[in-house]
Amino acid sequence: MARAQGGIYAEPNLHGLTLLLNVMTDDVGSVRRKIARIPAIIANLDDRFSESMLNGYVAVGSDYWDILYPDRRPLQLAGFPELRDGDRQAPRQPVDLLLSIRSDRFDVNFQSARTLLEWLGHDVELLEQLQTFRFMDGRDLMGFIDAPDNPRGLRRRQTALIKSDDDPYFQGGSYLFVQKFRHDLRRWEQLNTEIQEHVFGRQKISGERISEAVLSMVTHTQKARLVGSEGEPLAILRQNMPWGNLREQGLLGMYFAADPTQMIYWLKQRYIADQQGDYDPLLDYTEAVSNAAYFVPSIDFLEANG
Repeated sequence: MARAQGGIYAEPNLHGLTLLLNVMTDDVGSVRRKIARIPAIIANLDDRFSESMLNGYVAVGSDYWDILYPDRRPLQLAGFPELRDGDRQAPRQPVDLLLSIRSDRFDVNFQSARTLLEWLGHDVELLEQLQTFRFMDGRDLMGFIDAPDNPRGLRRRQTALIKSDDDPYFQGGSYLFVQKFRHDLRRWEQLNTEIQEHVFGRQKISGERISEAVLSMVTHTQKARLVGSEGEPLAILRQNMPWGNLREQGLLGMYFAADPTQMIYWLKQRYIADQQGDYDPLLDYTEAVSNAAYFVPSIDFLEANG
């Protein structure tokens, strides 16, 4: 199998730094050569700071892909889906390149980001940098364990990566959807713990599911469950991390899959009200202020086209 960028399926870290970049040059050959070196640069930095568990990847925006690689496109690569229903919406913010860096040391992330930006030079413009972090024992800032049903161990790799049978030219790559959520924590924290648990559908401390027999409303857990229309499991790996400062806070949702249609179905289940008018109630307390679709190519693809 093609060599995948390890940051796709790496285990959680303490700190993250996500860079959103737009390309400022028409010399796409130069850009291809530069991003082809990024996995090797990250590997060298990982060797230098081996105790920090450094990992990362570079992803290409769906709208920029045909400019950078006009000869071939991943079979299912498309823009972020249209999600708009009532007061709920997920506005698209196309970005050319995304760089993700994670480790257990903030200073290593900072130094790695500076190294990568110096390598890319004036070919790119930094639109936004998002500093993320592990909160408590893997919880969202709302106080609940994030993505408790996430794949574990080897299943993380199997869930996220394209197999040779599905798209041989892009095997080892992954489709990526990114949502930057901004939470209304002041409003959320006005709810008592029991009501918060009924919104989530889980116990706040243990993360255990609450029996549907005692619930009086549709919950986040029900609407965000990884089950398709025919009852089949949805293969999605979430690499979410909280972000924020004392002025505003939220969650950087990063979803990987070998089949993006499964992510689209999962998102629509949350955003679009069903026949009973039910949607994910957590969306009443958080808003995805920017959303984008990317493809994370394999190392072999980057080097072959660099």
